[in-house]
Amino acid sequence: MMSFEDIKDSVICKVVNTDNNKDKLEGKPQEKIEDMTIMFATVIAQKEGERLTLPITNEMMNEMGIDQAQLKEAALANISEQNYSFKSMRDVLIDSMFPDGVPENDPFIEMMLPPESPDMQMYVLSNECNVNGAAEIFNKKAMDEIADKLGGDFIVLPSSVHETIVLPYKEDMEPAMLESMVQEINEGVLNENDKLSDHVFQYDSKEHELVRMDKMESRQKEKDNSKNIDDLKGDRGSEKTDNIKVDKVENNKTEKKHSTSLQDRISKKQAEVNKKEASKPQPSKKKDVSLD
Repeated sequence: MMSFEDIKDSVICKVVNTDNNKDKLEGKPQEKIEDMTIMFATVIAQKEGERLTLPITNEMMNEMGIDQAQLKEAALANISEQNYSFKSMRDVLIDSMFPDGVPENDPFIEMMLPPESPDMQMYVLSNECNVNGAAEIFNKKAMDEIADKLGGDFIVLPSSVHETIVLPYKEDMEPAMLESMVQEINEGVLNENDKLSDHVFQYDSKEHELVRMDKMESRQKEKDNSKNIDDLKGDRGSEKTDNIKVDKVENNKTEKKHSTSLQDRISKKQAEVNKKEASKPQPSKKKDVSLD
């Protein structure tokens, strides 16, 4: 029987398009995110451009005595410890077009490659073997390091199950335009098995979350509304506390006034009693002890 300890260090997660992989996903632990689904596997062997994996089924998970949370925790821990690939689109194209090195003094090469300008830069994110590398978008360490490199939020175009394209975020970017571009590529260029998502995502570098770009605005409004409600509750709580303090002060003043008035009355009464007692004959201070 397979033990979880035997495969724990080789568990990985893959991310696929949900609709295109219904048969593959059946009977397997999974987690849906928008139109994508995370599934799990254990690596048997891998090398550059190739990887042999064994999908983990619900039956296997039950036999190992673990739940999906443990499986996911192991997969994300492993992916954060492995190397990832983050290269400019220009470098990726050079590697694929000129595996033996870039020819010198060829005027047409620059025409075939994207510009080197930082303002126009595009990057490709994948894993070390470039197979099912789109799962790197769930690698928190990689995503935070990319955010540091790019100076904040960035956009993720799900180009295929093997890699994603990363763009530095700019305020004038239109989610609808980018999403339309991704959908056209999915329909006309990609093999159906390689398709990942029809949506564009944004990495929120402050919250460390990957969110659909067209939902960022509504998400921010919800956060602002929630913050305003919390602030209002805080103000009311402070006002209530202040009122309580005022009431306590007033009560203390009243109690003090009542206490003073009562003390005066007691003192006067005691003086009257003492005066009356003083006019009475005083008994002997000797005490007669009776034996019977």
